[in-house]
Parts: sequence; C-alpha cells; structure tokens
Amino acid sequence: YLDLYQLIEIVASLPQVDDSKLASYGASQGGALALVAAGLNQRIQRTVAIYPFLSDFRRVLEIGNTSEAYDELFRYFKFHDPFHETEDRLMETLAYIDVKNFAHRIKGQVHMITGLDDDVCYPETQFAIYNRLECPKEHLIMPEYAHEAMNVQVNDRVYNWLCDSKIPFRYVEK
Repeated sequence: YLDLYQLIEIVASLPQVDDSKLASYGASQGGALALVAAGLNQRIQRTVAIYPFLSDFRRVLEIGNTSEAYDELFRYFKFHDPFHETEDRLMETLAYIDVKNFAHRIKGQVHMITGLDDDVCYPETQFAIYNRLECPKEHLIMPEYAHEAMNVQVNDRVYNWLCDSKIPFRYVEK
C-alpha cells in the first residue's frame, strides 16, 4: 500500500502531469488498490472500483469458504488454528489491509459497481466499503452479473466518470 502512495507522488511530480486531475480505477484486487490509493493520497480526485476485493474479512468468515479467493484464510484456520484461538488477533492484523478501513479517508468522488451474483468478492463485503465512504459517491448495482467482465455500458460510464465527459451510453429507450 505504501508503494501505491509513492507511485502517486512520483506520477504527480512529472512535469507533463496535472496533479489536480489524478484518478484511480480498477476491478477486483485492482478495485481494492484504487480505493486504497484514494484513501492514502488525497491527490486522487476520482476513483472507480468494480467489485473491489479484500474487505470485511470477519464477514467472509461468517459466510464460509465458498470462494477460492479466500481459501488461504480458511486453510489457515483448518490446518493451523482449528479452534480459532487466534481469530481476534488475525482479524486485528487483517484490519490493516481491509479496504473498508480506508473508505472514510477518501475525499474525491467514488463510483462503485457491484454484481449481486458475485461469489468471489461478496456483495456484502463491497457494501461494507461503500457504506463507510463519506465523500461524494455513487454505487451502481448489476443484479445479473457475477465476478466477470462487465462490458455492456460499464466501459462507457467509467470513461465518462474518469474523464468528466458526456458520451451517451443508453442503448435501450426508457
């Protein structure tokens, strides 16, 4: 995470960069990193995160091991701490990288997109991030989508958000 901060500082110092218009964007772990970057460095004015990963680890434990993405967490308990005697200490440590704990630090705009059928980055862990945002924010929900490419209209919206453009993307009349 500190490398993210340093990268932003390096990019912002380049003479060809307008450091008042920096943005972060990513999906899954990239979405997590986009949010963390904005939380750590106030130079980030716009962030787009699509189904961000690495949030609300305690809730993940409650849901159970249904996603390969969290296998290591469950393997730790199964093979090293089957009685969860270190669970509180582990959760305290994971809190340092839990994206929801960076959300309140973000000052620029945030746009998030969540697929409600996502069984990799559970929607409720993404809502944990969104609900802690204190900045201007928008959360778009895609009920039929899982942890997959979200191409239809999404790329157009992301471009509009990041570039402050008004390219039309409506293909279906209301």
